[in-house]
Amino acid sequence: MNILSRVFLPALMFGHISGFAQGIVNAGFESGRNSGWTESSTGGYALIGTAAFFASTEISPPVVPHSGQYMGRVGGFAYEVNSLSQTVSLPATTPLYLKLFVQDRNSTTSECAGLWVGAQIRLYVAGQTLYDEYLCYYYQTETWVPVYFDLSGVAGQTVQIKVQADAANSVWSFLYMDDISFTNSVTEVENEKKTLPITLALRPNYPNPFNPSTTLEYQLPMKTNVSLEVFDLLGQRVAMLVHKVQDPGTYSEMFDARHLPTGMYIARLTAGNSVKHEKMFLLK
Repeated sequence: MNILSRVFLPALMFGHISGFAQGIVNAGFESGRNSGWTESSTGGYALIGTAAFFASTEISPPVVPHSGQYMGRVGGFAYEVNSLSQTVSLPATTPLYLKLFVQDRNSTTSECAGLWVGAQIRLYVAGQTLYDEYLCYYYQTETWVPVYFDLSGVAGQTVQIKVQADAANSVWSFLYMDDISFTNSVTEVENEKKTLPITLALRPNYPNPFNPSTTLEYQLPMKTNVSLEVFDLLGQRVAMLVHKVQDPGTYSEMFDARHLPTGMYIARLTAGNSVKHEKMFLLK
C-alpha cells in the first residue's frame, strides 16, 4: 500500500458484552458467511468477495485457505469501511493468547514510509486500548503467518472481536485470516517471537509507574530512520533516547528520569513517517 494508492487500517477491537458461549464460532470460516460472524461494509465499491469467505483466485498470487475450503477477508477496492465481528466469552485460564493466521495482498509500489503504507491493528476492552500495532504491507505476506495477542489481562471476560478495515490511501488491499483460536502455550508464542517482526510496535514501558528508570521496548519490520523521544505534558522534549538508522528487529532502551519531577510523560517512537506513543508515569 503506498501513499499514492489507497490502503486500509484493519482494527481488531474488543468491548464488553455478556450472554455468549465460550469460544469462537466458525473460527475457520467453514460454516459460511452467516455463522458466527457479522459483516459490515459501507461506501465505495467492493471487489467481489469483500468481507466474504472463500479462496480468492482474482488476486495474484492466489490465496487459498490455511485449512479447509474457506477463510475470512476484509478490505476491497475504493471502499470506506468493512469489518467482521463476533462476541466471545474468553477462557478463564492464563496465560491466554488470541492466535490467528494472516496474509495480505495489496497494490503498493512504495516502501513503508508512513502510517498509510500498511495497516493498524488495535485491541480494545471497554473502550481502552489493550494492543496497538502497525502492519507494514510493502513486502506483502504471501504465506500464512501466525499472529498472537496477549489477552491474559481479560481472561474470563466476554468481549467483542472485530477486525475492521478503514479506507486510507490504496487502490485495493486485502487482509486474509483463518483458523482463529486461543492458546495457553507460552513456548509457542516465544518461539514465534524469535523470528523478525512484521509490524512496527512500541511496547508499554516496564515498570510503570516507575522510579527513577524504566525500559522501553520496540520492534522494527524494516531498516529505517528511528527516533525514540520522551516528552512532558507541555510538549517539551525531556530526553532523546535513540536517533539513528536501525535494522529490522527488537530493541530496548532505558529511560532515566531521576532529574525529572513526578508526573505523566509520553514516549514517542518515530520510524520513517510512522509514529507510536506510550504513556509513562513517574512516581517519586
